[in-house]
Amino acid sequence: MVKSNLMTKNFILNILINLLIVGAVYYGYKSYEAGNILVCGISIALLVVFIFFKRVLIKKVRIDLKKEEERRRLEKNKQ
Repeated sequence: MVKSNLMTKNFILNILINLLIVGAVYYGYKSYEAGNILVCGISIALLVVFIFFKRVLIKKVRIDLKKEEERRRLEKNKQ
């Protein structure tokens, strides 16, 4: 049950980060079209931060999956 809640949280975070990345790209493009370079620069900076968060989340999920696989393997060997 705890693992399910953790994966649900990670899934929701993944969707949120994807939406933030799309939003940063959209606002960066629209602000560039409008000639507002300051907002465009801020959007690019936020895009870099959101991509970093996405990479951290992917690494965390990968580590959690490896731990769960190891736990299941050990549990199977005990039986």
